[in-house]
Amino acid sequence: MGVLRITFQPDGRTVAVEAGQTLLDAALAAGVSLNSICGGRGICQRCRVQVVDGTADVDAAGRVPGGDEILACLTRITSALTVTVPVTSRIEGEQILLGTERGAGPFLPMPEEAAAGLPRTASLFVPSPLAFALPMELPPPTLHDCVSDLQRVTRELRRRRNIRDVHIPLEVLRAMPLTMRQADWNVTAILTRRNGGYELADLLPGTAGTRACGVAVDVGTTTIVVHLVDLERGATLGAAAALNRQVAHGDDVISRIIHAGEPGGLDRLRSAALDTVNLLIGGLARAHSVARDEIVGAVYAGNTTMLHLLLGLPPAEIRREPYIPVATMPADYRAGEVGLRVHPRAVVAAMPGVSSYVGGDITADVLAAGMDRTEELSMLIDVGTNGETVIGNRDFLVCCACSAGPAFEGGGITWGMRAARGAIQRIEITPDGALRWTTIGGVQPRGICGSGLVDLLAELLRSGFMDRAGGLRPDAPGVRQGPDGLEIVVAPAPETAAGRDIVLTAADIENLLRAKAAVYAGAALLARRVGIDIADLQRIYVAGGFGTYLNIGKAILIGLLPDVPLERVTFIGNGSVTGAKMALLSYEVWRRAAEVAQKMTYRELSTDAAFMEEYVSATFLPHTDCARFPRACAELGMPSS
Repeated sequence: MGVLRITFQPDGRTVAVEAGQTLLDAALAAGVSLNSICGGRGICQRCRVQVVDGTADVDAAGRVPGGDEILACLTRITSALTVTVPVTSRIEGEQILLGTERGAGPFLPMPEEAAAGLPRTASLFVPSPLAFALPMELPPPTLHDCVSDLQRVTRELRRRRNIRDVHIPLEVLRAMPLTMRQADWNVTAILTRRNGGYELADLLPGTAGTRACGVAVDVGTTTIVVHLVDLERGATLGAAAALNRQVAHGDDVISRIIHAGEPGGLDRLRSAALDTVNLLIGGLARAHSVARDEIVGAVYAGNTTMLHLLLGLPPAEIRREPYIPVATMPADYRAGEVGLRVHPRAVVAAMPGVSSYVGGDITADVLAAGMDRTEELSMLIDVGTNGETVIGNRDFLVCCACSAGPAFEGGGITWGMRAARGAIQRIEITPDGALRWTTIGGVQPRGICGSGLVDLLAELLRSGFMDRAGGLRPDAPGVRQGPDGLEIVVAPAPETAAGRDIVLTAADIENLLRAKAAVYAGAALLARRVGIDIADLQRIYVAGGFGTYLNIGKAILIGLLPDVPLERVTFIGNGSVTGAKMALLSYEVWRRAAEVAQKMTYRELSTDAAFMEEYVSATFLPHTDCARFPRACAELGMPSS
């Protein structure tokens, strides 16, 4: 059957894909973001589409009862199709997870477009990207200038950029004589920074029309985010996000490590992550008219397990005491050997990590916050699947991790979703008991994102609809008996995009309490072990998939964050992709990343007997010990001692 054309309406986007791929694959390739939080297993049933032309190859499991909708993730492509994507199946305006928002305050000393997407940071830098294009008008050879073609190129590199240490791949050397002569000695060198020196990744004919682009990639356990960057201008051309396809093999890193140990498991997980990244890159490249060969640099940031799986490194020892990874500071590689579908000799660098459970994404967070460049005693909390915490300043950095799960990213929550158009992001309960909400984009709600879940827990607690243990009050407005226990209606069916009630169940609340308890317990115990009183922290940075909106006061009220004055808390959003982008745009930042990772001291909490005590105490709202949350408990009318 070969290549088949799939058209998605109402976008009018058409993509050519290989027969046998799923409609979900085709949607990603076309840049159409479908909602699929179950990793393509057909469980969440959120990737519903309608076939308007052609015949779909789908069995009963892929058909939605009571209508003509099918699940894109379970539909194999065997013929050309035209499908309509309803609004309830779309992910639009991924403003929270993409990390394209500006922070407050001064930006980097770069052109305005270069600053876009980078938050305030103490780490100003001079642009020196990991890859760049250098147009050169070479003098033609003569009897008086008869050096070799290679010497002619390297001589010009020394003259123009003082580049003396440059590696020339054999394939570039083979093509060099013909390229130079056909271009009348006007060529463009594509140079990458590798192994402390330079590599001539390509030599192209002509001195105009060639551009060098790169990608910054946040390889999250739940979500993968890609930024496409013009490396010459430092401008972010576009950003896209999708669920990490590895979730089909487990929601957390431990389950994926176990799966990697099964026959063919590591290859499956590597392919799942690479497919997600490559589809996102392909969609961005098409949307911004960038040829794949123009993408000549990439920086990945992710936790240690994700980087192992992406590179095909066996992760088994990460979960076995004494928890030893294959590498925390992998070298830079070529895209061809990694499997990235860009220029085959593009430089691919992974942000250095610290330990088995504190990876390069946290190094990137520290860079984005500028913790390593300030004297302020600060704490960084990454509210993600692994719940990492860092404490320190320019003199020292100490870190830890604790498994928090994906609840605040929408995972494991009945109506949880990533922060996208239609996600409920703000919630309040009025004095008369009415529940009011605001969605991203001001459209009908399709689910609840992380910031909305924080708001909802805080409002239920503050209004008395829920007790400190997370139990819903049966007689509270909107609370009813659901299939699996009590639940509260957040948005009634007539007001939602799906035409179904959006609810928060007792099981959802339990998942959220476990997640917030793990995050707080890790931060509190790390501070105790370092001998620091949380009250002495001058700044708390919060990273995670909440985006431009997170009500810090409500996050403190539920005990997710320590109880400190609000002005001390700074939200940096997706610090992982921001830090990766900083490294992509600056070799100096890339080198600094290694220094930051080496400076961080890892504290293993899994063997600390006090962790479970901290965790259990933190499963209450805001905490069993109100002395730790005096402001929050005062607001709730509870004594703090």
